[in-house]
Amino acid sequence: MKRLAPLTTAILAAALAGCAATPRAYNQEESRALNLARAGGIYDMDLRDSGDGSRSYSKGMLVPLLDLASLATSFDAPLRHLSGSQTFLFNATDIMMTPDNPSARPSLMGWMPASMATSEAQAYEQYVDLVDQAIRLAANDMALSATKLSNVEAPEIDGHPLMLWSIESTEPGCGAGQCVVAYNIKTPNRWKSPAYVEGAEPESYNIAANHPENYSRLVFRQSGEQLSFPVDEFYRTVSGALPSWMLMYFPPGTVIQDSEPLPYPVLYEQGQRLMFKEPDHE
Repeated sequence: MKRLAPLTTAILAAALAGCAATPRAYNQEESRALNLARAGGIYDMDLRDSGDGSRSYSKGMLVPLLDLASLATSFDAPLRHLSGSQTFLFNATDIMMTPDNPSARPSLMGWMPASMATSEAQAYEQYVDLVDQAIRLAANDMALSATKLSNVEAPEIDGHPLMLWSIESTEPGCGAGQCVVAYNIKTPNRWKSPAYVEGAEPESYNIAANHPENYSRLVFRQSGEQLSFPVDEFYRTVSGALPSWMLMYFPPGTVIQDSEPLPYPVLYEQGQRLMFKEPDHE
């Protein structure tokens, strides 16, 4: 048996290398949401399809992400130039959390066509410009005031600073210093695109969700106890303003609709909120 071990290891290594060299094929037994999530690096089995999409996350792993008293963060120092409420808002949320499973954290995923950039550094700048543009367009569509906070000393993720936008609205609880959008883009990797990602080219600059710490994310947060801002509408509007090859995933409890957190995971594609429903129920 011991003499077989090296051969078994070699075969396994070759198989894994082959998987890494090709994008994931579409699984007809899974929802589009799950296919896209898996392609984007959300591979753990806590996320799955269910009949109506409401039981698509392992109950044993659910965390009350909106319970501010129970949240931990890897960034405790106050952000300079932010108001007190904005500083509290940032430090009290899960923006900087890195749960072990990709399905437990909000993630941005994308397959930027390779023709849009000549290097990973240029692709990173392109991603940042596209997200900023999407936030501006969403703010305009929803009659919001959006200001990018360029004079804030924010932490870095994968060598790039966290980007912060201040959002003001006539909605209760979203006045000056009460609402913020935080996002970051990891360094893109040159890779191949799944054929079922809309608008993608065979070769891409990919941002995926599978790294334990260096993953991309976009998160809206509102301070106070009254969570009245239509976060789901905002995410859908931002998603609609992003290229079709960019996706946004959110675990249970992180999207607010009608002042209540959605208790199930969702994925946004081209302005549509997709649920993890078994194909026969889609």
